[in-house]
Amino acid sequence: MVTGQLSSSYYLLQHEPPNLDGLQEYQQSNHVSRFFCKTCGAHVFTRLQPTRQFLVASGLLAAKNVIPVRAVEHWQSSDTGDGGLSALLPGTESTTTGCRLNTSTSNRSLNRKSVNSVEDTSTSKHLRAQCLCGGVAFYITKPDESSLQASSPWPDLLVPYHSGSGANPDDIKWWLRDGNTKYIAGTCVCNSCRLSSGFPIQAWAFVPKSNIFNADGSPLTFDAGTMRRHGSSPGVYREFCSCCGATAFWHCDERPLLIDVSVGLLQANGARAEDWLEWATNRISFAEMAVQHDLIRILEEGLKIHSEEK
Repeated sequence: MVTGQLSSSYYLLQHEPPNLDGLQEYQQSNHVSRFFCKTCGAHVFTRLQPTRQFLVASGLLAAKNVIPVRAVEHWQSSDTGDGGLSALLPGTESTTTGCRLNTSTSNRSLNRKSVNSVEDTSTSKHLRAQCLCGGVAFYITKPDESSLQASSPWPDLLVPYHSGSGANPDDIKWWLRDGNTKYIAGTCVCNSCRLSSGFPIQAWAFVPKSNIFNADGSPLTFDAGTMRRHGSSPGVYREFCSCCGATAFWHCDERPLLIDVSVGLLQANGARAEDWLEWATNRISFAEMAVQHDLIRILEEGLKIHSEEK
């Protein structure tokens, strides 16, 4: 949750970084600090306080430096309630005593079970979302009549941009699923998402702006709390928490009424929030741009298996 992602992955550095200029430090616990870019929110380093070892976010490595992925090992997936991304990314559960980034001493961490003991999100009309520090907090509502007011071209998730036009002349409301009771969600591995988060796989839920509200119940605004905006390209905007660095939103001038919400912020019964979301499994957005090709092939296989099991 500190990253806003469904998962985060790092490589252990052999030496301390030469400098941390331009990075914001967030002390997640007594023994873990995160460093992220003040401008775009990308997570860059994590420091383990007892040993002063540093780890670097795996999505930031240049293609020539990427280490081949031969297998995937998951830590703490049992904490997610539904397996989180591990259900879509075949691998093995770690048999070691714990993750290097175990932050159990943190008084800021939100335990998913304690969050969901308050309400059953499968029957609730509201789904809360927030980053680890709480500076970015909002909620979404179930699809309603207002959800039909947005218009949008087809996303690369459903119609690959390289295959032709993404125009949607029939104004199909592709973001609504399961009889207009859920929103579509999917994974993206484009360069912009990878470099803006620091991680190779970004999970987005596509939610109309009319169904997103600030924590106080007012309509969504992109300057609430600790949100900070980064224009990743002309007419394209990303919001992140300026305190802990969590990825929050993606939106653009072309479809201002439909917002991409970072799934890792959603406080549902399970990390994948399947009571609210239907996952697209036929394609990974911008798979052709992937830097870690081995990892993405594993994800593609996992999505296929997940679809067949549904």
